[in-house]
Amino acid sequence: MGLFRDITSTYTGFESWFYDRTVAGSVSASQAHLVDSLLADVAIGGSVLDVGCGGGHLALAIAERGDDVSVVGVDLSEDQVARATRRAANVRDRVRFEVASALNLPFADDSFSTVVSVGSIKHWPDRRRGMAEMVRVLRPGGRLTVLEIDRGCTFEAAQDFVARMNAPRIARGPLLWHFRTYVAGQGVELDEARAMVRDLALREVSVSRIAQDPTLLITGRKTPHLPAAAATADRSVPTGGPIADGVKS
Repeated sequence: MGLFRDITSTYTGFESWFYDRTVAGSVSASQAHLVDSLLADVAIGGSVLDVGCGGGHLALAIAERGDDVSVVGVDLSEDQVARATRRAANVRDRVRFEVASALNLPFADDSFSTVVSVGSIKHWPDRRRGMAEMVRVLRPGGRLTVLEIDRGCTFEAAQDFVARMNAPRIARGPLLWHFRTYVAGQGVELDEARAMVRDLALREVSVSRIAQDPTLLITGRKTPHLPAAAATADRSVPTGGPIADGVKS
């Protein structure tokens, strides 16, 4: 998941430090609206899986705001998981972090009340497989939420994102170039996002751009499991439901 190399490579210690020091605050601002909506969707005693959790910023925000839910974060980078674990010292009874691949999640089917991933899928060698894995471990009726950089984001949205970074003004030009060409350039485009969810066992699917932010939001709920007899009789019905599009403010 490298910042400066092959985007599918695992973060080095330096890249983990740079992300924490420079980028994390801007990402946190982009994902701030997710925390309340995620918690509103999780029943008391529910569980949240954060796939590609990085340094644990979102997972800890969920745990700190929702003291009646448990949170598991997974990331391929051992260094990021170590950073997240250190941050979770005060909530270790409800939060844990593991080294794991999004393409092969080490959890049983139907394990989590909700599954979320922020800024991670652009790093996955097989994005569709990772999406399918998240749906697999999600409980029927549970919500899937994915926020990712929009390949088609406006220059102004990218500029605002970089302006929020913890970096001196003189560095913003090079950071904007890096973000536009390397990060957003390998992000997700609207049609790709729609294609990734089209055949998944999801209903109430929505794919939308976030207004004034360089991100796409993908949401949906896992369809209930059909009894064997009903599934056999209903093979002609496509797995996915209609996809709603739009721009969310």
